[in-house]
Amino acid sequence: MRKINITEADIDAIATEIAKFASDLPNPEDLVNSQPTAIKVIDCVLSLRKSYDRFVIPRLKNFRNKHPDIQKINSLANLMASYPTPDAFMISELNHNSKVKPKMLQEVVKFVCQIVEGSPKVSEEDVLKQWAIQAKPQECYGLNIKYFKLAGFQYLRMLFGADTTKPDVHIVRFLSDILNRNVSDIESLLLLEAACEREELSVRAVDKYIWNRGARRQNADETNTVRLDSDVAAAFPNEGAVNKALRSLLQYFRQNG
Repeated sequence: MRKINITEADIDAIATEIAKFASDLPNPEDLVNSQPTAIKVIDCVLSLRKSYDRFVIPRLKNFRNKHPDIQKINSLANLMASYPTPDAFMISELNHNSKVKPKMLQEVVKFVCQIVEGSPKVSEEDVLKQWAIQAKPQECYGLNIKYFKLAGFQYLRMLFGADTTKPDVHIVRFLSDILNRNVSDIESLLLLEAACEREELSVRAVDKYIWNRGARRQNADETNTVRLDSDVAAAFPNEGAVNKALRSLLQYFRQNG
């Protein structure tokens, strides 16, 4: 993993922002996912770059209704193995035709099976929670699962009980807007964890709040989308920079009538 320089000024800026909505954060205990292991793993893979409400939830619900007995990770592995290919499984069982996710799901299932099999005397839920809490973000780079990057790995940890964040597009955009520069995924993770520690807030609760505000913003607020020409877009690193420039322009016109 490349070296990341996290400054105190950046942490301060983010801590100040998240403190503003601290009273609105969900209770961390309410965020505990009680779904079976098999469903959590499917959730993790299906949700990557897909609408959770419109795409993931209906497929998880249909799978559970069809296979109420598939709860442990080995049961899911056996069901997948009963199909000629991972693609056939995903099309038939999850109603999704993808070039990358069938193989990804197969590899993630295999990875989780290995964790469970390494502690046969401990319950599946406990061993996976222990793994999730102790795992380090950089371990994702050693899995060699194609297209399964840091956000997916971190979401898997969260599903199994870790108090951390998944640096998806909503988290990265939120932090980039605060700092008025592009922030990488690993930098976002480290910054948000440090800021939450400073404010003594649950990282998972802050992650959920930011995700709700980003992923579900269109359902809660009226927004206007403006497409910038490529030469204009190139001058701004992120959404926050565009808003800052437009506010300055508005202030100029107000002052100069």
